[in-house]
This record gives sequence, structure tokens and C-alpha cells, in this order.
Amino acid sequence: MLWTMKPLIPLFAALLLLGCAQEATEEATDEAADTTAVEGVSLANLAGTWDMTTTSMDPADTAVNQYQLVIDEAGWTLNFPDRDPVPATVVVDGDSIITDAGPFESVRRPGTMVTTHTVFHMEGDRLVGAVTANWQTAAGDSVAQLRTEGTRAP
Repeated sequence: MLWTMKPLIPLFAALLLLGCAQEATEEATDEAADTTAVEGVSLANLAGTWDMTTTSMDPADTAVNQYQLVIDEAGWTLNFPDRDPVPATVVVDGDSIITDAGPFESVRRPGTMVTTHTVFHMEGDRLVGAVTANWQTAAGDSVAQLRTEGTRAP
């Protein structure tokens, strides 16, 4: 019986080495993933006033809106020119900052109420967000995707 096992010894050795190599590769991959993980965002680091610009993701819509985003211990507030401040609720999820605001009178569609849901990320020294705007109209809700970005006010 020993003689019949001799030819299988190299096969078992190869399988053992293959299994060890696979474990080492998985550990190296896990370690690489750990070192590149994105750290969460600190709301305290975002405190201040941000000069923001919003545009549509629809190339046919060329409207541009300006506002200031004020972040302080009282919360987040959107300040549109010649409008009352609009408070926003904020949640941080990893590197995403999620805000919800409204309903408030739309700047893009005067006389229409709108709510916004924005997911912000830091890109270098800029605060960049994807906005879903939901207008409440008599014909039903109307939704648009917008982009907002800005830098700290001087």
C-alpha cells in the first residue's frame, strides 16, 4: 500500500502549497483594502459658509442658481438670495453627507414648492453634491437631477 501512495505525495504537496498561496493572497488583498478605506467625514471640519452653485444634469436646462450653505453648531442652512433661510437635516454615512431640505419655494420654478435630497462628498477643497429635486405641482410631482458644488467663502 505504501508503494501505491508514493506517486500521490507530489500531488498532495502541490495542493498544500496552492492552498497556502491562496490564503496569503487573500490576506494581502484584505490588508490592501484596509489601508485604502475612506475615513468618515467630520461635520466639525465642514463648519463655515460655503459659496455654492447648482446646475442641472440635463444639458437642455442651462439655469444656474447660487446660494450659500451655512454649517454651524445650529445646523445646516441654505441661504438663497432674497429668500428666507431653508434649514436642512443632515446625516453622515461614511464619506457621504446626506441632506434633506424643504418643502420651500423653488428658486428654479417660482411659486412651486420643492424638496431636495442631496448627497455631498468632499473633492479636494470643494464640496460636491448630487441633488434630487422634487417639485409639487397640481399635475403631480416633477423630479430633476441637479449638481451642486462650492468652496468655502472667504
